[in-house]
Amino acid sequence: MISESNLEEMSWIDSVVQAAGLNLVSDLRNRSTNSKNFFKAKSDYVQTPISKEGLIGAMKILTKEPSGFIICDPYGGAMARIGGRDSPFPHRAGNLFSIQYLIDWTKAEEGMADRYIAWLRDFYAYMGSFVSNNPRAAYVNYLDLDLGTNNWTVGTRSTVDDVNHARLWGDAYFLWNYDRLVKAKTKIDPENMFNNEQSIPPLPK
Repeated sequence: MISESNLEEMSWIDSVVQAAGLNLVSDLRNRSTNSKNFFKAKSDYVQTPISKEGLIGAMKILTKEPSGFIICDPYGGAMARIGGRDSPFPHRAGNLFSIQYLIDWTKAEEGMADRYIAWLRDFYAYMGSFVSNNPRAAYVNYLDLDLGTNNWTVGTRSTVDDVNHARLWGDAYFLWNYDRLVKAKTKIDPENMFNNEQSIPPLPK
């Protein structure tokens, strides 16, 4: 943990080392980890203050699972001065903060994985009435396969149905920018060479 006493004298790179759970800056060159950890994450955007009752309910859920936690990142300020349509990232003005729901476990706890993931999904379901909706937005860097995945296999071409299906996560991650990104994908990568479980599909020829 970063203590108050060393907060002022800590450099940015030292804070990166601390947050990564490492000891020395030189440890950042080590691309392997000492232990195998697993995690599940989901995300939300909060646009209006959460009620006192809602926060109490969230705290009760958190206390039921010591391995779970949340990270809240404030939004607004300088980032809100850039229009939501001026870059692919739309979540700028109008959001108070984002929430990342997290739970992680070690290989020794592998038998607990289903319980941990179920707890996280229940927490996410509870928070539904306190966060953005239509669509319920999500942060693309907290990849959440619960939102849906592409149906294709390697070598298959995308279809109109694939483009519509990808809205399940495309609208959550990119809001109104999804259709523009489909057009960009179609122009740059019409054969869908670069793809993953939640990549944006090109329009069919």
